[in-house]
Amino acid sequence: MTRPQHIPLSRAAAVAILLGLLALLWLGPVGLYENWRDADARAIAAAAETLARDRALVAVKEPGPNDEAAILLPAISDAEAAALLQETLKHAAQAADVEIEGMQVMPADTLAGAARVALRLRARGNMAGIARLLYSVAASRPFLYPDHLHILAHPVTAPGAGAALDFEFDVSAFRAGAAS
Repeated sequence: MTRPQHIPLSRAAAVAILLGLLALLWLGPVGLYENWRDADARAIAAAAETLARDRALVAVKEPGPNDEAAILLPAISDAEAAALLQETLKHAAQAADVEIEGMQVMPADTLAGAARVALRLRARGNMAGIARLLYSVAASRPFLYPDHLHILAHPVTAPGAGAALDFEFDVSAFRAGAAS
């Protein structure tokens, strides 16, 4: 018995249906998988860029709490250190809305190989201004050490007027070396 040379219509329809099912399978789950894989690749690339940027930021060394440059004044003379300390206090007092009445340079001394430079600040302001000034002094870099705070209140003469307080405190800073 001989086979016919042409493909029967039912077999061609079966192949067409099979190709259609394969196309639907490709457009459906396989297409979704491809899109998901591409989205993951983009997310991984973005994460790699973020990681590279973060590693670059970590590589930049910021002064730590034990870094001498963050703790001590530069190795300058006592007069220059006192002038630097005066300017720092003037800017802090201006930002805190405190009126400076005077500054006095205190005698310098040496402690554990670091020269101490100190100023006594006399000023006037309200309690909020004093708090802002003390915070800015204590939070500054290089470290400044406030000490011996004295506050004097005056009687309020006008009702509703804010109480102006006279105050004084010492501010110390240390610098490397003992040269003057």
